[in-house]
Amino acid sequence: MLTTLAKRGRKFRVLGSAPDQSPIVAVKCGGTKLPAIFISGGAHSTEHAGALATVDVIEQLKTDHVVWVVPARDPIGLSGFRHALSLGLGKAPDLKSVDDLDDFLRKNGEVLFDSEGTLLAMIGEYGYSNRGLLGKFPKGAAFLAPLLGRRIWYASKRLDTPGSAPLERAYTLIVTPEGEILHLNRFHDTRWAPAEVQCVRKLMAEIQPGLTFDLHEHDHGPHFWMSARKQKTEEHEIWERRMAAQAARAVAASGAELAPDNYSPGTFFEKLERGIFWLDAGKRGEGLNLVDFAVAKYGPGFTIETGMQCPFEERVRQHLLVVQTAVSVFEQRYA
Repeated sequence: MLTTLAKRGRKFRVLGSAPDQSPIVAVKCGGTKLPAIFISGGAHSTEHAGALATVDVIEQLKTDHVVWVVPARDPIGLSGFRHALSLGLGKAPDLKSVDDLDDFLRKNGEVLFDSEGTLLAMIGEYGYSNRGLLGKFPKGAAFLAPLLGRRIWYASKRLDTPGSAPLERAYTLIVTPEGEILHLNRFHDTRWAPAEVQCVRKLMAEIQPGLTFDLHEHDHGPHFWMSARKQKTEEHEIWERRMAAQAARAVAASGAELAPDNYSPGTFFEKLERGIFWLDAGKRGEGLNLVDFAVAKYGPGFTIETGMQCPFEERVRQHLLVVQTAVSVFEQRYA
């Protein structure tokens, strides 16, 4: 990713580094007009179309407003599961397939949990699992004690998701000091936060974005949806709804499949219209994600969710279309 940015002549600002010293970078583009626009991707590196779309946004988004882009909020995960394993092992492992993962973890790590197909082992300072662990264990589970404040990685496994083939990406989980397993896209409102989150918070405090996008993907099918948040002022609410509606309709007009009428991402969502949901972070719990935080502090923001069973190039295109459409409405507000 950094090589691609350099080849395109883009200078990037290093905001900080992940625990492996991988830089977390931001690229400034767009124009000079304020308020600024903030765009990020790669919070979950297995959702690779969102990360790639942020790189394309740098070249393709045309606006007079200042734009700051953080293309990879999880550089360790983007470098793959073998790389994540090397942080615990001290060297790159010879792991050929996810089918070999269970035996590998039992052989090379200290097993903390191994039951009903779920395996968690500690190697060095880090945890490694053979599957996702969100919501699987009660907060403060005793066996998590060695991993308090530390990371757990598990490998991408899907065969039907171009851009995130087995072992090519690693999903990053964090065990909070209280013993709750969360992921990197939390902690935006907490005093204790991983370095990657701290970097983003500092940049946002500096640029005070008037509009925020976070580019994600979901694994519930090929359909598109996006989420917004209730706004603090009536004016923000009017423009938030206008941006969301026009963006979702643009995606539908492109021929993409929107979320079915009876679809809901969760109990903490309220449907506005097809393809658009309002997220209530208070009902969800788990701390604020980036867009929750942006809306609470700065102004309108959207999480874009493309379906991982949709062709890769189509997912990237949907992200770009939403960003450009919503930015066009945003420009009308500040004309």
